[in-house]
Order: sequence, then structure tokens, then C-alpha cells
Amino acid sequence: MKRLLVIVGPTGTGKTNLALDLAKKFNGELVSADSRQIYKGMDIGTGKLPGNIESRMKNSDLEKHDKYWLVKGIPVHLYDVITPDERFSVAEYQQLAYKVIDEIHYKHKLPILVGGTGLYIQSVTEGLKIPNVPPNKRLRKNFEVKPLSSLISELEAVDPRTAEKIDKQNPRRVIRALEVFYQTGESMSKLKSKFKIDFDLLKIGLTSTRERLYKNANARVDNWFRGDFVKEVKNLIKSGYKESIGLSTLGYRQVAMYLESKISLEEAKQRTIFEHHGYIRRQSTWFKKTRNTHWFDIQEKNFKFEINKLITPWLKSV
Repeated sequence: MKRLLVIVGPTGTGKTNLALDLAKKFNGELVSADSRQIYKGMDIGTGKLPGNIESRMKNSDLEKHDKYWLVKGIPVHLYDVITPDERFSVAEYQQLAYKVIDEIHYKHKLPILVGGTGLYIQSVTEGLKIPNVPPNKRLRKNFEVKPLSSLISELEAVDPRTAEKIDKQNPRRVIRALEVFYQTGESMSKLKSKFKIDFDLLKIGLTSTRERLYKNANARVDNWFRGDFVKEVKNLIKSGYKESIGLSTLGYRQVAMYLESKISLEEAKQRTIFEHHGYIRRQSTWFKKTRNTHWFDIQEKNFKFEINKLITPWLKSV
């Protein structure tokens, strides 16, 4: 059975750094499972560059290619898949991820699925059969003028199971669930089914105290604002992506408001930090529900050694 190593956890746990180290040691390639890293031109605010590497990575350490990057010689797939104004469903992600994983296996290398978007991870590791319902512009236009609280109430009425699990801070997810219901007459939770996946999975989860995760997030955001993050957003707006899906996401939305003189730069930074904290809480809640995951606290000095001890016999097993 083909192996798939999975690394999950909230923002600020160093998932990508760990995955790069493991890929180097175990002859692997990374597959990103992040719903914002798919966007072209959105690099700094999506953490495509691991840790604080933005300011010190040599040109020779990074090569950008179509739909993947080479980071320190390691391929990282499913970066730069679409432009910020394009829509990209979980079903489309799943299809691409399986294709890339097959290609990595064909090269006799270890695919490492890494990221913080729970639904992306779940779609690949649990074999979710996701309804590929096409977007409906008329429905979306009607939904987009309604307040988020009203949309959530509507979803709770027609699809309470999905409403219970969905990210209620993400209007795109709520609108998508309503769109599926009104086009098919069925709830998204009912339409989802599972198929058997042909992987030997090893799932590793990184975690830490809320205080540590917040501290890491604060440092990360501070690094963005001291670097070229504002310039990155400005370039995206100049390229015509002001009203795009990508620029409505965490960090980008706040900087866009600053560039429109609606808030100060400091307020944009503080709002980004505040939203990061909320995102960490939601990720932590989601990943607590994941099954068959080996959890490691990044504050433990030997956690990387313990992870290596877990992977080595798994790779040697028949």
C-alpha cells in the first residue's frame, strides 16, 4: 500500500519547516493543504515562505515554478494554482492533490501532505466524495448582500449539521453551503459520502499552548508588516484584484483597508493579529476532532526526535 505522511496543526506550529526537514531526510516532496497558498502573488501573508525565512532566504534556496516551488531543493506542490479572483472548490483541490500524490509515488518518493486547512486534509485522508456543484452567480449575488449572521441563521434552518461544523467566520464557506442546498435540494452534509482510500497513512499533529501559539502568530505578523507585506497587497490591488476572493482573506483585507485610508497601519496590524488568534482557536477545535493522529507539543525539546522515531519503522514496515 502506498504511504502518505500527513502533518497537521494550527498556525504557528512550524508545520512546513518540519515537513521540509522530513522530506530531506526521507526523500519526500510536500503537498500544500492550505486554502490561501493556492493563490498566485499572495506569498508573504499566506506563509508560503516557512517561518521568518522571507528576510533571509537566498535566491538559490527558492525557485518558483508553475503550481509548485522548490524550497531548499524540496518540491512544494499546490502553490500558485489560481489567481486571487478565481474560485477553487474543495472537490477541485482534492482532485489536484490526488494527482500530485500519485506523481510523487511514481517517482518512488514520499508524499507529505502539510497544512492547516482542515477540510482539505479531510478530503484527501478520509476520501470524502464532495459534490462538485457549479457556482450560481444569481444565488451568490443575493447571499453576498446579506449580513453573515443572517446567512448563518438560514444555514442552521436548512442544514443544521453543516452549520454546526462550518467555520462561521468564513462567509465564503457559509454561502457555498447554502448554494449547494438551494441548487440540489439536499444538505451538503447529506451529499458528502466517502470512498475507500488506498493509502497507508501516518498522521502527525503539532500543537502547543494557546499562549505559545499566539506569541508565534504575533511575531509572524510583526515580521510581515516590517517586511514587504504592504507592498505585496499594493501590487495585488494595482493588478486589479481589489475586489477579489484572495484579498478578502485574513491580513490582506486589513492591509487593503489601510491602503484605502480607512484605518491606520498599526490598526491593520492589530486587527490581523486579532484575527490570527481567532483562526488559531478554530483550527485547534477542528484538529482536536481528527482521528488516528499522533500529537506532539512543539515546546518539548525532543519532539522532532520522537517524530523521527515514529516515521522510521513505519517506512520500513511491509
